[in-house]
Amino acid sequence: MKPAAFSHASALRSSLALSAVLLSMASTARADIEFVQENVLPRTKIDIKQPVSNDEPVMLSADTIDYEQNNEVVVATGNVEVNQKDTILLADQVIYDRKLGTVTAHGNISVLEPSGNVYFADDIELKNELQAGVVKQFKTRLIDDSLLTSASATRRDENVTEMVKATYSPCKLNCQKPGDASAPIWQISAENATMNKTKEKVTYDNAFFELFGLPVLYTPYFSHQLPGAANKSGLLKPEYEHTSNLGTVFKLPAYYSIAPDKDVTITPVYVGNEKPVLEGEYRQMFNTGNMKFNGSITNPQARDDAGALTKGNDLRGHLDAKGEFRPTDATKWGFDVHRTSDDTYLRRYRYNDSTLLNSRAYAEKTDFIKNNSRNFASVQAVSFQGLTAADKGKRIPFAFPLADFNYQSDAGKYDSRFSVDSNAMILHRQNGADSRRLSSTVGWKLPYITEGGQMIEFNTQVRSDIYRVDQVSLSNGNTFDGTTGRVVPQADVLWRYPFINNGKYGNLMIEPVVNLAVSPSGGNPEKIPNEDSLVPEFTDSNLFSPNRFAGYDRVESGPRASYGLRGQAQIMQDKYIDMLVGQNYHINNDPTFPFSNNPDDHFSDYVGKIGITSGPVMLAYRTRLDKETLATKRNELNAGVAYKPVAVSVSYLSLNKDPVLASKKEVSGAATLDITDEWSLLGYGSKDLQLDQTNSAYGGATFKNECISISTVVGKEFTRDRDIKPSTNVLVKLSLKNLN
Repeated sequence: MKPAAFSHASALRSSLALSAVLLSMASTARADIEFVQENVLPRTKIDIKQPVSNDEPVMLSADTIDYEQNNEVVVATGNVEVNQKDTILLADQVIYDRKLGTVTAHGNISVLEPSGNVYFADDIELKNELQAGVVKQFKTRLIDDSLLTSASATRRDENVTEMVKATYSPCKLNCQKPGDASAPIWQISAENATMNKTKEKVTYDNAFFELFGLPVLYTPYFSHQLPGAANKSGLLKPEYEHTSNLGTVFKLPAYYSIAPDKDVTITPVYVGNEKPVLEGEYRQMFNTGNMKFNGSITNPQARDDAGALTKGNDLRGHLDAKGEFRPTDATKWGFDVHRTSDDTYLRRYRYNDSTLLNSRAYAEKTDFIKNNSRNFASVQAVSFQGLTAADKGKRIPFAFPLADFNYQSDAGKYDSRFSVDSNAMILHRQNGADSRRLSSTVGWKLPYITEGGQMIEFNTQVRSDIYRVDQVSLSNGNTFDGTTGRVVPQADVLWRYPFINNGKYGNLMIEPVVNLAVSPSGGNPEKIPNEDSLVPEFTDSNLFSPNRFAGYDRVESGPRASYGLRGQAQIMQDKYIDMLVGQNYHINNDPTFPFSNNPDDHFSDYVGKIGITSGPVMLAYRTRLDKETLATKRNELNAGVAYKPVAVSVSYLSLNKDPVLASKKEVSGAATLDITDEWSLLGYGSKDLQLDQTNSAYGGATFKNECISISTVVGKEFTRDRDIKPSTNVLVKLSLKNLN
């Protein structure tokens, strides 16, 4: 191979530009050309004087390079390679005719752009100042490995290329189809097509959608965006579903890009057994945050409480809205709203299975005290919407403001810390009790570690609560309106003594833990309503907490102790075991917190957990055992294994005469099996073992490769609630690469 260098060479830069029918390399700048041909003869040097340009130099190498000085023609032949910056052209022959102003390339032409796109052709000719030209047997391998081909292509300018008899597909060639080894799974074929780099899309006229080379759908016009393009408006992937409640359901979302920072999706929904539904989603980004709104609306025939059709129509729908903004690193505010028109809409139309919706608006700030990062303040408004038949809308509360303030000082003498935790709430109902609360807790903590490794933490605190309440029901049948409160001092000490062994094959830690707490008895007068501590649970997660109630309205009282044993082990780098077992003892028989089924007992049930992780296997088990018989009152198991080609997960919950949640027994599970790299099976379901009733059961299959994804799920829901009946459901989702 004989090399030649062109410094600022327009002639060969033009051949580069050629060669880029799609290359954006075309240029009409003129420059001094210094051509050097190495041969067996002595060196020959020819100077062609032209105006000087400072454009990027072009490097050319070929087996032979000839320059016809009289005709002003440069011919490079054999393994031609042209480089300009990060663009490379390969061809069998490149010819530049200066008089005619044309550049042509022949044979095995390929061009690699810095973007990663690769263009192929048999013959290319550029003219008209190299801004227009014709390509024969044009092929483009785009950056996502999709292929665009045509019998011929005409370049109108550096951004627009028009093609005749074009095809497009992101699929690999299908070599198994008899009689047509080149047909991909799907492709678009069109009489004419236009690729516009400025608009970042390809448009087609008189196009057919083909499966395995067979046309199945015709459209006079179609378009899709180029790989890597910014968001473009258009149709998204369709979704088909058939349910016993709704009949045939078909969704075809339409996406509209309003601007780089905002978009909207409108989805008309055909519903066979009801009137159509209109869904919508709006998204917007800001410098400091983002927000998203989505919802639906429909106007079907009215139904009574039993789900039977009645006269007239009901406007039904839902709204979900979420936004979060961070004006500074220490400040955050936002909203998270979930509302629906009625109890059963979300479940009947299969949006979600919620039976309680929470909505809130909030503002939070940290680091508001100078030179102290251990502080936090928040204020929020909270509302609820109950969706069960037992919920009474006018008795569901609304809270505003619900404010919290937390402060912890920097470490003082002996690493002690001072803390303040305050809460304020105004809770209102249309019908029922109202409550206004102001609570404040001042505390002091002192940690201490002995020379032998014992870890001791002393805590003292004083809590003050003031309530102004209306219509609070009392045990004598009367109601109380007025002001009440309490002052609860408390002290506790937490003792831990970890024993650690670092061995050759792993690490082991065993740690006995004891927590002693004392506070006055009778800290929960009935004039104080219970709004935020309705479902207390005694579990391993709160075993060593001095106050196990989740909210403010109830407190633990009297002398009490918690004790247990905690252990952790790491074996062979990827195997972990975590365990805990313990019990609580309280001197006074305070029935407020349910430690066992017998409120007169001083000892609680035993609680414990064990977690095991070993490579692809995960197991977490929690239990609660009767303190006398060791009969299980709670069994909770979550287990999973992901070992290709199988992934399985199982959840099991069993409550035996739980003092708060009564008895319950249910199981759920999911599994996937990868049959091949493209085919997989899935199944999932749940069952109420207490009632011996299946809640749901589904199975399906998914096919997914580099250009298409299609999944089909078939199953049955057994829920019955007013206009929701048990139903058989079939869901089909289709996704084509670059088309949705």
